[in-house]
Amino acid sequence: MKKIAIALLIAVIVPCCIFASRGMFDFTVGVAASSDYKVTEAREIVDKFSIDKISFGGDVEMKLAFLAIDGKVMYQPENKTIGGIASANLALDLFFLRIKAGLGYEYQYDFNNNALAFGNVNGAVSEFGQFKDACFDLNAGVDFLIGSLTVGAFATLPSETSIAKGNWGDLFQCVKDGWKDAKLGMTVGIALF
Repeated sequence: MKKIAIALLIAVIVPCCIFASRGMFDFTVGVAASSDYKVTEAREIVDKFSIDKISFGGDVEMKLAFLAIDGKVMYQPENKTIGGIASANLALDLFFLRIKAGLGYEYQYDFNNNALAFGNVNGAVSEFGQFKDACFDLNAGVDFLIGSLTVGAFATLPSETSIAKGNWGDLFQCVKDGWKDAKLGMTVGIALF
């Protein structure tokens, strides 16, 4: 009887915890800032901080159940381009926290050369037909859900994995070996519905 009661309790509590914060559907708009500083350079930020290494812009996220689609558009003062990242993440809401992890593509538009590029420093393409050769970025983030306000932090890690290469096993090795190359950012948003 105890096992049935515990199983029933878990069957009720787990879904309540998961969907308690905002429900099954969530649409959030906000602002984002991303740093060109790497995780290992965190101590240097205080001594060598430069506003040119910070990208500012907008953030849009749509969440349905466990899937969150996120897009960021940011102005990058250092190289005077518009860029960002579009990603698909698994998202888990636990009371006032949302934990996200997924894959995405960086993109960058250079106004001086009138050129659009997809991918990251490990593999970028300029033609849409070559999209399968563009390398993914790994994304992870934590959002604090305070009513309809969202305050979050995220990390973006360039990988060498692409659809054409099909080297999906390298993603885990990338996290293990390259986490020091991750770039950090913050978002603040308002859930519209």
